Amino acid sequence: MKKFNIATVQMNALKDDLQHNLDVHLKYIAEAAKADCALVVFPELSVTAHYGDPSVTKFAQATADGPVRKLMAEQAKKHDIVIGYGFCESARGTFYNNHSLMGPKGLIGSQRKVHASLDEYLVFRMGQGFEVFDLGFCRVSTLICFDTMFSESWRVAALKGAQMILAPHAGRKGGHGRDVPREDQLENLRLHREEMPGSWGTYCAENGVFCAHCNQWGFNGHSTHKGGNFIVNPYGKLLAQGDLKLEDLMITAEIDPEELEEARLAGSFTLRTRRPEIYDEITRKL
Repeated sequence: MKKFNIATVQMNALKDDLQHNLDVHLKYIAEAAKADCALVVFPELSVTAHYGDPSVTKFAQATADGPVRKLMAEQAKKHDIVIGYGFCESARGTFYNNHSLMGPKGLIGSQRKVHASLDEYLVFRMGQGFEVFDLGFCRVSTLICFDTMFSESWRVAALKGAQMILAPHAGRKGGHGRDVPREDQLENLRLHREEMPGSWGTYCAENGVFCAHCNQWGFNGHSTHKGGNFIVNPYGKLLAQGDLKLEDLMITAEIDPEELEEARLAGSFTLRTRRPEIYDEITRKL
């Protein structure tokens, strides 16, 4: 792992407005590159939007082809940056909630959401595992929204070599198919910020990983998302957090590999002192 800067973006990905969503990506890719960031991360389904309706697949595209992949490849090469972006993937005659990593030399890898939540079961197939991708300066794994709620997801990613967890979200708070009043949206975001890092800090400390989170915010024409973005170190402490604002915004932080090394050398580091031979029960179905 090398020292690098990372950016995460809070954005409102609009229903039925692919061009707007792409324009937001272009803006913050350029801003992240200007801030000397090696990696910029956008929320879950940041390109094609997230909402509880079958038409969420309207702009579905294949991972290996299509205008979205082409644009991201061009931008990653132009700005010499890795881009994490979310979209509805069309594959094998069905659809997946996909978050891909595009680098200056092309597609690095893709993660399909493993744990579907609420109405997502009606539209998306679920992924079958957690991948770890080597960006050259860091090994990362992507846990998409609901995936972060399962401690097993973090542990598997860390055991497979992840040094950082990317956590793109499209979390709704009372906004399933409705426009939440602005004052309620602000209160939801305020509470979300006050809770942080919460369990995220625990998961980072238990597994010796950094975490970079970003969420969609606001009413997108169908549903309302609560927003928020933050970056956590391997001790479970906040490195950066977005302001209490209902608008598109970006935060950055410097990722120091010495913090990771020190956290993992601690005498009580649980990833090293665990006893997997007695954990069989954890895989038993209820």
